Amino acid sequence: MAKYGMKFALAFTQGAPLDRVAEWWKALDRSRVHTIGLPDSPALLRELYVSMTVAALATARIQLMSWVTNPVTRHPSVTAAALMALNELAPGRIALGIATGDSALWATGQKAAKVEELRAYVRAVKAMTRGERVSWGGGQFTPNWSNWKPADVPIYIACSGPKVLTMAAQEADGVIVTMGFAPENIRMIQDTIATACATVKRDPATLDFWSNCHIAFAPSRAEAMEYTLGWTTNWLTEMTTKGKNIPDHVVPKLHEFNRDIHDLDAVYKTPDRGRALVKRAKDLGIYDWILSQSPQLFGTAGDICARLEMYGGLGLRNWFFLQSSRGTFVGGADQDKYDLIDKISNEIVPRFS
Repeated sequence: MAKYGMKFALAFTQGAPLDRVAEWWKALDRSRVHTIGLPDSPALLRELYVSMTVAALATARIQLMSWVTNPVTRHPSVTAAALMALNELAPGRIALGIATGDSALWATGQKAAKVEELRAYVRAVKAMTRGERVSWGGGQFTPNWSNWKPADVPIYIACSGPKVLTMAAQEADGVIVTMGFAPENIRMIQDTIATACATVKRDPATLDFWSNCHIAFAPSRAEAMEYTLGWTTNWLTEMTTKGKNIPDHVVPKLHEFNRDIHDLDAVYKTPDRGRALVKRAKDLGIYDWILSQSPQLFGTAGDICARLEMYGGLGLRNWFFLQSSRGTFVGGADQDKYDLIDKISNEIVPRFS
């Protein structure tokens, strides 16, 4: 198997007391995983920057990234101050992951930011962490923190459509992409990045590219396929379905499939949510199409490695994983977390890094 120099990241939700979650982060710090992702969803999880502080104090090696925050719930000065303080606790290990907004917003009745609002926010946060003058909200200001050194904290934008990907390729240090894994989707993503970078005379190789999906270890592919589709489909019907390589006859069925994506209890707390979605896709007659767009990183370690080998040949080298669970998204058994860390660290990473 080719090595490819792959990097792997893993996101766990802060859906348990933080002293307990800290033990998961410590296990990740001892592992071969590159990055921990910490979700931002205040109506569902422990507060992001409190959690990142605990993670920073509990770890010594691993990168810590917000996965992902948004430009609506915090002023850019608040986010920048949090990043600077975290960078003092864990120098060189902090990264900001951000997008237009998901559960943190719809859970409280707020709307996602527009792409240009996100661009302005990213520029403002970058300027503040560098100690530069900031333009935001029609005004200007300069950071005046005491006893600090400017730092270039990397910013990653989570992308689920061509418009935000275009902006991210021009503004961000890296991208975390969920836009389908069929060959035609990968080509579209790569072409979008190339065009966007050319517009601002940027070398696409300077953009740190990560693919975002679920991972599920099981005794067989067949068993895993009973409870996971391997990725999330909500992005397909968010904002618009145009430019996402969706066949016309699939569009109305996708809207029906995603009918409860803004229901916190349905998405995050329904037992066997994964099985219910597999059944729903089959009942709607779109299971095969959804599966064709999925990375299908499920089954045995051998099954998953075979898929990663194929994707490595297509240029996908860095992977951000969320665990597909037989139970609920939030929380879950501790041993499941440790087993996942062990399998990724010892059965996946050594084959590709």
